[in-house]
Amino acid sequence: MAEQQTILVVDDDRFNVTLMRELCQSAGYRVLEAHDGFEALRLARQEMPDLMLLDLMMSGKNGFEVCQEIRGDPATSGMPVIIVTAMDDLDSKMRGIELGADDYVTKPFRLFELQQRIRSVLEARFYRRQLEQAQRKLQKLGDVDSPGRIGGFRQLRNGLEYEFKRAQRYQHPLAAVLFQVLPYESVLEQQGKKQAASIIGAVVMVLRESLRAVDRIYRIDQDQFLLLLPETDREGARRAIERVRQSLAEPPRARTGRVDIAACLVSYPDNAIRVASDMLHLLSEKCSAARSEDWLVQID
Repeated sequence: MAEQQTILVVDDDRFNVTLMRELCQSAGYRVLEAHDGFEALRLARQEMPDLMLLDLMMSGKNGFEVCQEIRGDPATSGMPVIIVTAMDDLDSKMRGIELGADDYVTKPFRLFELQQRIRSVLEARFYRRQLEQAQRKLQKLGDVDSPGRIGGFRQLRNGLEYEFKRAQRYQHPLAAVLFQVLPYESVLEQQGKKQAASIIGAVVMVLRESLRAVDRIYRIDQDQFLLLLPETDREGARRAIERVRQSLAEPPRARTGRVDIAACLVSYPDNAIRVASDMLHLLSEKCSAARSEDWLVQID
């Protein structure tokens, strides 16, 4: 990892490009710039950067289209992509997962948060390449998660596809739960990232202790997690949510302050769910319909 890595910054707002370029250069990365989707695709194929920071809302060819073409081209399909956008709606996030983005940052982003996401994605890419050379199992490690492990964007897409096909084949139920940690944002703003990180740490510990070994856990944003619960119907998922909530209120987790979750769930079989991605779309619709400006304590 000593070799200088290249990041392609894609945004049609030149101020944002300048901000991200200076951030990346200060961290020692080589930076390429693209100000529209067409230029982004040309540079991606020509320069093969180590990572793309991709804005969604651009004229001509938007970030969703760019991400789709990147993933559809064998030459660039493995290129890490972090979506950086002002769009904070859940549907955009779910669509980014479906298209294969590696991570998601909302503008205006916090510098330390973007730096952390970049470092994590690049380190994951490095170790995937090392494993590819050692045992030719890149896809199993980088794109498919294992039960009990905290996965991310790309792992969610592949894990969902695997569990959905399994549920279809054996006619078993499958539940998906999206929840937001409360009160992460206010703690981050008032007490700082160390205290906010302790809250997330408590949540991760509770998830691992409260859920079964076969359940899959994905962190899709700083304060949002998505759970896949194989062979679990709607009522079973409700009980799992309640177990997590009760555990968060018990010592020693309670010492981090009051921690709760706002949860929304969907379950298969359902007439609205025909393919795996339908679960993400339905989950997005239900959560968006149940929330106004803030998440409710229970939004199912």
